[in-house]
Amino acid sequence: MLLFKQLNADKLLIDDRRGRKVAKINGISTVGSLGVLLVAKEKGLISEIAPMLVQIEQSDIYLSEELITTVLALAGE
Repeated sequence: MLLFKQLNADKLLIDDRRGRKVAKINGISTVGSLGVLLVAKEKGLISEIAPMLVQIEQSDIYLSEELITTVLALAGE
């Protein structure tokens, strides 16, 4: 969060639940990895999110089925 403040950034990229809570308490707007993927698709930087979700899961990062379904729906996939 120190770097976020030093850079005067608009959002803090963080996936950690506790870190997000601390950021919220400090009035810091956050975005997670999946949010970044959604923005990238919206801006045409990537064509699909689904393959990236598979890679994330293969990296032993847990994503609930509900979260995957929601993200894919938001992405129109």
